Amino acid sequence: MSMFFNMKRPEQLLANFLRENKLTIAFAESVSCGMLAGKLATISGTSEVLMGSIVCYNEKVKINLLKVPRKLIDKRTAESQQVTDMLANNLSKFIPADICAAITGLAAPGGSETKTKPLGTIFYSFIYRGKFFRLRKIFRGSPLEIRNKACDYLFKFIIREIKLILKKDDSNKEKSS
Repeated sequence: MSMFFNMKRPEQLLANFLRENKLTIAFAESVSCGMLAGKLATISGTSEVLMGSIVCYNEKVKINLLKVPRKLIDKRTAESQQVTDMLANNLSKFIPADICAAITGLAAPGGSETKTKPLGTIFYSFIYRGKFFRLRKIFRGSPLEIRNKACDYLFKFIIREIKLILKKDDSNKEKSS
């Protein structure tokens, strides 16, 4: 049997990680259009960790539901780090979770793409224990491929960053013992 068949999918890794650490997660999804929650929901037992998701593909949802100021979108665009940060921050008011994650970006032509923000640019933001984690990545491929890669990357990004915090917590506990 090849190694490929033994590898777990990113959503499986995240679901296991969240369960093992008794953490919950919620998403504000723009570019992913519900794919984050959809992928995670394919894993048995996800109801223990997935609190919910708000699809905010349209600017009106970002503004009216998630309370992103129109001025911020006009100044920075709906696909920007600043808007993504605000989505993650405001999400917690609607869906309480240990981790509130947001994703925006450009998977298909017709958005706010520029030379410095090309098609495939994805913005991530998540909050854990009151701390923001941010990232900008560029993926290539069809709109579906970009969305899939973006979702998988967010799952891995969350695991990586929170593992560092938990490892630091364990190290501090050992020092104080």
